[in-house]
Amino acid sequence: MKEYIKKNKKGLILLSIGAVLLTFSLTMHHYINRDEMIVHSISYNVDAEVPETSRILSEEEILNIFLTTNSDTIKFMSDMFQIDYDVLVNKLKENYQEIGLLNTEDIDKVLLDYLINLEDSEEELFDRTLSVSNPSKEYMVALIKYFCDFYGNVDFSIAAAIAQIESGYSAKSMLNKNNIFGGMSSRGLIRYKNIEYGIYSYIKLLSEGYFGKGLTTVESIGRVYNPMYNENGVKIAKPSWVANVTNAMSNYSTMNPVEIEDLLSLKETLQ
Repeated sequence: MKEYIKKNKKGLILLSIGAVLLTFSLTMHHYINRDEMIVHSISYNVDAEVPETSRILSEEEILNIFLTTNSDTIKFMSDMFQIDYDVLVNKLKENYQEIGLLNTEDIDKVLLDYLINLEDSEEELFDRTLSVSNPSKEYMVALIKYFCDFYGNVDFSIAAAIAQIESGYSAKSMLNKNNIFGGMSSRGLIRYKNIEYGIYSYIKLLSEGYFGKGLTTVESIGRVYNPMYNENGVKIAKPSWVANVTNAMSNYSTMNPVEIEDLLSLKETLQ
């Protein structure tokens, strides 16, 4: 859907006046001139009566169609942040101009950035109840790929390999807290409210705390992530950790981009 939206983000259904035969198969190519907001292209599979007139759509109609078209992405994000879907839709209707919702070519990014800020400013809208699932390794790796592509600066193979070494994608003690990377706080293993939120938080940490600070190799990451001191008292990455992560990277050398539809399909198989 993301790719469809990028190409058709301003696409709307032509509202017409006039008789149209009900028995034909209709294919519509949707385009919008954002300045005029007029649908200007329509084609038919078989003969049919041509609509006699069309009208300009209101901003509210455009927004409602946009939200409906992108409902899968909105639902995925609302589930991940644990905010009621209808509440999120209403908030988007309130703030769509401010966040440039109708002008975006990447609704995933706009929604994620919006929800991050909304969670900080209106935390009462969000449920923090722990939700433990039984995610497959395939689903978790797909989530890592999705969020790596979102942030852009995180090496997917490194991120996936670290998670493999830390949790094996199977350690119950970690999965019960939706934590696949061994993130710790002063109270022990960090708990995340669901697996999607946990993996998003992991990649966000790598993006901002490691890759974003120039720590882009396994060795440089390991000096912070899994450090030790050598015989000369110099802080280095633990050699065995570096070797294990480096070896595991070969399992994740290539992976196609992951779309929301891919994640929903994988998640559905877990139900």
